Amino acid sequence: MFWKKKPKLPITSEDKAWVDDCLKWLRSELSERHFLEIKTVTPTKDFYNRTFDGTEDDAHFILKRTMELMCIKDVDIELEFFSDNAVHSEDGSILTTPSEEIDGSWDSAAGIYEMKDGELKIYIEREQLKRTISLIATIAHELAHQILIGENRIEKNDEYLTDLVAITYGYGIFLGNSRFDFSTFSTFDGGGWQSSAQGYLPEQVIAYTMAKLSFERGENIDFNQFLEKEIKTYFLQSYNYLETN
Repeated sequence: MFWKKKPKLPITSEDKAWVDDCLKWLRSELSERHFLEIKTVTPTKDFYNRTFDGTEDDAHFILKRTMELMCIKDVDIELEFFSDNAVHSEDGSILTTPSEEIDGSWDSAAGIYEMKDGELKIYIEREQLKRTISLIATIAHELAHQILIGENRIEKNDEYLTDLVAITYGYGIFLGNSRFDFSTFSTFDGGGWQSSAQGYLPEQVIAYTMAKLSFERGENIDFNQFLEKEIKTYFLQSYNYLETN
């Protein structure tokens, strides 16, 4: 007789314990009610009702809308842009972004969160403007710093936890899919904190976190139409495991 195998998780037991513990902590920090009422954000007009054309205005729109969706209120965050590549101006001169403008030096970055002298700034690398999914993922990650550090929930920066907060606020689809788009970036070492070129959490951990949140919140979303092939496989594995167990 053939026995049906029980579904297995695509992550280690250690990673599962870390995610579960962090989500338990966030549930307590955000309140049970707020934690459960957060919805998964999908790349649709329901959440970002705009036709994007790769301009700075897109980034300003995304920042404002993402702050609304992540319930960040009563705070002013300035958005600025930099480029890792030389920019040729109309008069023929070549412009670059000097490192001292962002209070440090860097190799490359997708986004940077800076809290200095009571002012909050998010810096966006201009190449991100061409990739809307990655741009939204970057801004969600940087705003997660505000929820953790800006709102005094933690003292020491933790990029993995920051990714998890962005996913908790519904941005797993964007973070998971954008990992395929960050290959041209490396890392940044300067003032503030930045989103990594490759992201911080592995795809498997992102997928499990998404599945656990969706399962606990009782969502009815067809993730198949939104997720890239590999992370979709990890998500389905995780969801099947949660249903079985």
